[in-house]
Amino acid sequence: MVPSRRWAVLAGTACFFAVYAVVLNQPAPLLAAGGLTAWLLVTQLNAVKTMSAADEALSTAVSVEQTTVFVDGRAAVTLTESLSSPVDAPLDVELVMPPSVEGPPTQQRSLRIEPGETTASTTCSVTFPIAGRISFETVNVELADRAGYFTETVTNSVDAQCLVEPPSPDGIHVGRGGELAGGIFGEHSSEQTGPGLVPHETRQYLPGDTLSQVDWKTTARMNHPHIREFESESDYLLTMVVDARSQMNRGPPGRTMFDFGREVALGLVGAAESHSDPISARLVSDDRTAWEFGPSSSLNAYQMIRRHLLTADPADGYLRRDGQSRPLAPTEALARGHLLEGDESRFATTLRPFLATSSSYVSRVNDDPLFTAVKASCGRGGRDDHLVLITDDSSKVETYEAVVVASKRSSQTSVFLTPNVLFDGPPIDRERYVAFEEFRRRLDRLPNVTAYEVSPTAAIELARTETATAPE
Repeated sequence: MVPSRRWAVLAGTACFFAVYAVVLNQPAPLLAAGGLTAWLLVTQLNAVKTMSAADEALSTAVSVEQTTVFVDGRAAVTLTESLSSPVDAPLDVELVMPPSVEGPPTQQRSLRIEPGETTASTTCSVTFPIAGRISFETVNVELADRAGYFTETVTNSVDAQCLVEPPSPDGIHVGRGGELAGGIFGEHSSEQTGPGLVPHETRQYLPGDTLSQVDWKTTARMNHPHIREFESESDYLLTMVVDARSQMNRGPPGRTMFDFGREVALGLVGAAESHSDPISARLVSDDRTAWEFGPSSSLNAYQMIRRHLLTADPADGYLRRDGQSRPLAPTEALARGHLLEGDESRFATTLRPFLATSSSYVSRVNDDPLFTAVKASCGRGGRDDHLVLITDDSSKVETYEAVVVASKRSSQTSVFLTPNVLFDGPPIDRERYVAFEEFRRRLDRLPNVTAYEVSPTAAIELARTETATAPE
């Protein structure tokens, strides 16, 4: 508890009377000091009693009007406080804003329950500038006693969440050779029924869960409802390798190559969920596999993969949050050797011979993080596995070798390529588009491989028109 200014004045007065009585050797001031001290002790005991009662009777609830919004979207957040019985002191409650949320001033997200009242509510509007799952977790409650001698601030936990999605690109073309692909990717025949029989994990009960999913033993042990999730018995396994390297950031904000590739990945997750198929995923950064999950077909698996896809952003260093620079791979160091041309410094003279030797083909491929991720994703065995690679055409050699490995080790391979040339804006470079199409067809000719282009609809239509009308 923190004493107020009034309490400090009375305590100072009691000390003054005590000193005055000692100096003058008079009993009257000492009696006054003793009376004030006793009064202060009584008020402190009353304050403890009032605050404890208020803290036990207080119930806090926070709700977000929209559970899903887009980046820079706004949503109303409501803070509701209620008391099981009224108290004789005011309560001030402040909603604490998460660091990634832009909220109103403190007074607009705070409320007061006056003495004798049992409930109060306030609503404020907040902005979500960053994608991801945002949680409102705490409120600050300031308690006071009836006389106003003491105050105390306590933190109560709440649980309100909102999923903030990045801008979704519209006009997505997924096809082969400029023609739209038919059907839904990930669709397949299935004779399985029910949620599965293989126990996977337990989690806390969430609204919407059925009573049949309750794990009663865990519920009794944890003293809170828990759900038992099961693995699906499907023989079909979907494995996704998603390229989230910085090169995928080509294109205008909200319509980059990665944004278009992510939409395909989200569609595949939805198709897997509709069939209760097990799914695994890997997100590849500039130097490594930054995140991997699965295989799993639990209810939480699909949501977890969606959440990581939605929060991934090659532009802001999502896949390298530590902020540290990475060492160059051998192939990158050799590729940058031209920067030393004309430099006659001692450093350049010493380093130039080491960069003069070109890297071998095998070394280039093995150093590529996408190739490594695809290789690690193949060959699960025992299942009809479908490997999906989502990338661009920047590194044709490494991508081709990765798909060759996938074609040999996976039952089925689908490659979704975002053409760099179609994200540079008009006019379309005909030669670059033709080179991309030749590369896509080369992949498509591999056994068990189907290669698609993923691009803005307007861009692919313009590319087809310019290619058809260009002179030979």
